[in-house]
Amino acid sequence: MKFIRDLLGKKRKEEGARRAKGIESLEQSYRETIGSMVDDAAPLDALPSDKAQVRVVSVDRAVTPPVAPAVNIWDMEDDGGSTELPAPAAPAAQPLEPSQIIASAAAARSPARSRRTKTRLIGFEKSDGDVVDLFNDAPKAAPTKNVKFPVGWIVVAEGPGRGASFSLLAGMSQIGRGEDQAIQLDFGDNSISRSNHAAIVYDPSSKEFLLGHGGKSNIVRLNDKPLISNETLKTGDVIRIGETVLRFVALCDKSFNWAEGSTGEDEDVAIA
Repeated sequence: MKFIRDLLGKKRKEEGARRAKGIESLEQSYRETIGSMVDDAAPLDALPSDKAQVRVVSVDRAVTPPVAPAVNIWDMEDDGGSTELPAPAAPAAQPLEPSQIIASAAAARSPARSRRTKTRLIGFEKSDGDVVDLFNDAPKAAPTKNVKFPVGWIVVAEGPGRGASFSLLAGMSQIGRGEDQAIQLDFGDNSISRSNHAAIVYDPSSKEFLLGHGGKSNIVRLNDKPLISNETLKTGDVIRIGETVLRFVALCDKSFNWAEGSTGEDEDVAIA
């Protein structure tokens, strides 16, 4: 290591000597040039010797600026200290724009707000921003009418009132638009009479259902055939009155009847 350091130092000295020699030759040429220019303009004897010397010195200063010596890392003294490079100087702080200052202040006031995930309750959002709770704010459904010991059902399959259903009890169930009818078809079909347009009868003795005509002018059809007399009903039969189509579903038949296995507490079963 010392050998390399001496070798580099020797080269550096030789280079400095060549550089100094070049500078001296350059200065000499400058002096000669300036001297010739001065001789052409005026004899040097006419000027004070100190002024001429001052002029030459000023030219020398302007032509030969000081050169900073090169630093060789092999010429640096090894003091046994840390070999880490000096940390770079921190960049000068740049002035912030007004919009950046406002954004920085908002972030400082609420650092977690920008990372917060918005949540929403389950439900349907109204136009005013309120959230509807599906369980508490849902409209209340109308309670289903509780009918004990039904023997069958009539369901409106087509026409006004489609989807409505009626429970049948033992005995006669009249069909009409009036409030006193067991099967009240008051859905806007004016071709149905107000009372007793037709009737469905369940006979507990024979355990059969019968459909009868009420003698009205509008025809009652059973499975697309005009009803003239009493006809037996079976599950799945279709009854048409005006624009309304009814589908019949039986519960009681010869295999099941509410009267079988009844007790004294079942007062309603006495009719069946």
